[in-house]
Amino acid sequence: QGAQIVDVRQDRNGVSVTVEYVDGGNMRELRAEYLIAADGGHSKVRECLGIGYEGRGAFSNSVTIYFTADLSPWVGNNAWSVIYVNNPVLRGFFRLNRSAQAGFLAINTLGDPKLDPQAAANAAADVSEHRLIELVRAGVGNPDLAVRIDGHTRWHATANVAQEFQDKRIFIAGDAAHLMPPNGGFGGNTGIHDAHNLAWKLALVIRGHASANLLDSYAMERKPVARFTVEQAFSRYVARTAPWLESSQQPEALVDDLHIELGYLYNSPIGIHADPRTTLGIPGSRAPHVWLTRAGKRLSTIDLTGHFLLLAGAEGRSWVDAARGASERFGGLPLEAYCIGVDFDDAEGRFPQAYGISSSGASLVRPDGFVAWRCEQSAHDATGVLNDALSRSLGHHPVPAAA
Repeated sequence: QGAQIVDVRQDRNGVSVTVEYVDGGNMRELRAEYLIAADGGHSKVRECLGIGYEGRGAFSNSVTIYFTADLSPWVGNNAWSVIYVNNPVLRGFFRLNRSAQAGFLAINTLGDPKLDPQAAANAAADVSEHRLIELVRAGVGNPDLAVRIDGHTRWHATANVAQEFQDKRIFIAGDAAHLMPPNGGFGGNTGIHDAHNLAWKLALVIRGHASANLLDSYAMERKPVARFTVEQAFSRYVARTAPWLESSQQPEALVDDLHIELGYLYNSPIGIHADPRTTLGIPGSRAPHVWLTRAGKRLSTIDLTGHFLLLAGAEGRSWVDAARGASERFGGLPLEAYCIGVDFDDAEGRFPQAYGISSSGASLVRPDGFVAWRCEQSAHDATGVLNDALSRSLGHHPVPAAA
């Protein structure tokens, strides 16, 4: 806090960051094995690496107005998360607190873009208090509404992805890796997904369980998903607030939110996304939810994740036995293994079908809850097969280069 990055350097053993303290201008060098550049859309780390953005660029000089006003007569008891406004004055959306007494109005466009596209896209041209009050009133549709302006923020509606997500020991994440319009609410979640993908890999490499090659899979897995998500946010922006851009920008077809938030896939032959209710445990998809019980306690298969996890069918004990030896082979790798139907009750008998295996098969789930591998049936050499699957999942086999 109170410091800024001025330089980043790396060598074969680690990363050095030079920071300057705002008060006094004193310099300090920090050293670590790896660096995660999660320093926002104006990332200094990304700039130092010479990594730019690619994509559609900025298409609106937008403004968010924070205000206090009683909008309960219009909202009532409706628990609306986002309220879109499209009228002759402005296009944007409201988000309000629970009592509808305060919130913000994000504005992307003013007036008629067909008459003056440049002026319409410059919603932040006038941020005087008088003008901001006028815009809130116009959004509500009441010229006499009592409004107090609490603040405002200028920002660019942008749809971009970083050209690279990794440079040796430095990883680009969050807004530093992808910028998207707020439509759909995907931005923050996509950054969390980046961290979710990277954190377990770094942890296992640093602890010696995994090869450093595993880290190369971060960019290979996350960049296609980020590009897909950014495009979906842009398609929602066009559909909801800027339909006149459709002919010139040709946005991608909208897909269901569930595909974006929970259905994105890693290195899957079926594509980058799918309905997560239909993927049936295919490698690269999220491990499916199935209700289980143990000692009278109900829990989900998802509750068992957070480390490597092997789930076998009721007749798959050989896989569980193999997992115990595999943990030792990889330096005490945290790995839990269970027979569903034996160690946990599957009263509805959903587990095998949900995970795409037979009662003698098994599924290996990564610490981030994604399926790394599965074998639909028993194997003659369960130990050898599982060791190979774990070896690949830990980067001990070369990771294919990103396209």
